[in-house]
Amino acid sequence: MKKLIILSIMMVAVILTGCDGLDVTPADTVTEGSYWQRASDAEIAVNAVYAEMDGRTFGLDNRTDIAYSQLTPLVPSNGTVEGYWNRYYRGIFKANDVITNIGEVEFGNTDLLERVEAEARFLRAYYYTQLTSLWGAVPLILEPIDINDHVARTDRDEIVDFIIDELDAIITTEALPVSYGSGNVGRATHGAAESLKARAALRNERWEIARDAAQSVIESGVYDLYPNYEELFHYEGQNSSEVIFDRQYTSTGDSYDAFGISAASIGGGSGIEPAHGLYRKYRLDEGEYDISEFNSREEAYENMDPRWNYSVYYTGQPIGNSTYDSSPDSPTPDRVNVTERATELGYNMKKYIDYEDDIDSPSTGSINMIHIRYADILLMYAEAKVQLGEIDQSVYDAINEVRERPTVELDPINATTHPDAESLMEYLMDERAREFALEGLRLFDIMRWGIGEQVAGPVRGAHFENSEGEVYLQDVGYSRNFSEHHHLWPIPQAEINSNDSISENNPGY
Repeated sequence: MKKLIILSIMMVAVILTGCDGLDVTPADTVTEGSYWQRASDAEIAVNAVYAEMDGRTFGLDNRTDIAYSQLTPLVPSNGTVEGYWNRYYRGIFKANDVITNIGEVEFGNTDLLERVEAEARFLRAYYYTQLTSLWGAVPLILEPIDINDHVARTDRDEIVDFIIDELDAIITTEALPVSYGSGNVGRATHGAAESLKARAALRNERWEIARDAAQSVIESGVYDLYPNYEELFHYEGQNSSEVIFDRQYTSTGDSYDAFGISAASIGGGSGIEPAHGLYRKYRLDEGEYDISEFNSREEAYENMDPRWNYSVYYTGQPIGNSTYDSSPDSPTPDRVNVTERATELGYNMKKYIDYEDDIDSPSTGSINMIHIRYADILLMYAEAKVQLGEIDQSVYDAINEVRERPTVELDPINATTHPDAESLMEYLMDERAREFALEGLRLFDIMRWGIGEQVAGPVRGAHFENSEGEVYLQDVGYSRNFSEHHHLWPIPQAEINSNDSISENNPGY
C-alpha cells in the first residue's frame, strides 16, 4: 500500500493540555532511539492515533437528502474519498505501532500501559468501522508493514468479526475506565467501546449484538440525555453526560473557524446548507404538507419539531445581533446568491454555532465534535429490537426518551400510533435524520439502509414569497444523483495504482 503514509520512526508527539480534555495538536518529535522506554512514550504515541480522528464530519451530510453543497462527483479520483481513506489508514498504522511496541516499555505503571494499548485497539476498531461502512471490503492490516508491502482487501464480514471481537476483548478486560479526570477527558472509555460495538453491529445487521451492546450502555447508568438540545452543541454542553466519544478541540491548539461553515452575515461561507428534505423531516404534519395552502412564508414554519429551530437558520430567526434574512430582496449578506459566500438554498447551519462565546475570537473555535452520543444508543437499541421482532415497551421507552427531552418535549408514540415493525422502522429512519441532522451520520444511515435512490432527486430550499404573495420553494436547478453503486464509495484511484494486490474497484466505478 505504497500510497498510504506508513508511520515513520519520527513520530508526531501530541500533548495533553492543562485544560479539560485531550489536545491532539502536534507539539514535538521523538527519535527512535528514545522511544518505547517509558509509559509516557506510549501515551504520546497513542495521542498521535487520536490525531487522525474524524474532525467536523457534518460535511458528509452534503452528500445526502438533508443538506447541499456543490460537490465533485463521487469517483475514484475524488479528493474527499482519498482524504478519508488516507486518514483512517494513517490512524491504523499509528495504532499498530503502539500495539506492537508497547511491550518494549520497561518503566511505567502496568495499568496505564494496559489502558494505552486498549485505547489504540479501540481507535483501530473505530477506523475499521468507518472504512467498512464506506468501502465494504478493505485491506485488514494488524501490524506494522513495510512501505513496499501490498495488501489485498479482506471481506467485509471478516473485518466486522474482527472489530466486534476486538471490542469484546477491550470490554472484558475493563482496561478502559468508565470516565477520566481533567486533562484526559476525550480518551476512549469503557462505554465508548460498548457503544462502538453497538454501532458496528447495527451497520452490519448484527441485530442481537447491537441490541445487547446498546442495552449494556443504557443499563450502566453512566449516560443521560443533555436537557438542552441546542446547547448540547455549544460550549455549555461539552463533555456532558450525553457525550460518549468525541473529537476534542482547544482554542490554544487544535481549533477551527467557528462560523466558517455557516451564514455570510457572521463571516461564514454557507458551506453546509440545510435542504428542503430536512425541512420535511421536521414538519409535525409531514403527511399533510401542501405548499399551495400556505398564505405566507411565515406560515410554512409553523408546526415544526423544535429541533428545527435549534439546527437551522431561516429567514426571521435571530442570528448574532441581527435577524437572518436570505430572501431574494434582503439587504443583508445572507440574500440568496448575492455573493459566493451567501446561501443558494436560503438556509444555513445553526447547529454547532455558538455565536455569543465565539464572536470575540471566531478564528479559534473549539467546540468538540461529537461522534457517539447517548441519543444514538437509545435509537440503535430501539432499531435493533424492532429488526428482531422484539417490539415491547422498552422500544417505545427508548424512542420517547429522545422525543421527550426537555426543550424538545414532543408527545410520546405508543403501540397505537406505531403498532408494528413497518411503522416503527419508518419512524426511526425519519427520527434519526431529525435527531442527528448535520452531524455527519445521515450518509451512513442511507448507505446501510440502501435507500439512496429513494431519497435522491431535486434539491430545493427555503420558502419565499413572490410579488403576488404566493409561497414558493427556492430552486437552484440541481438534482442529487444516487445510483445503486453509490451505497459504497470507490477505492481511491491512487491506492489502486500503487497497490498491486487491489486490481478492481467496487462495482460501478
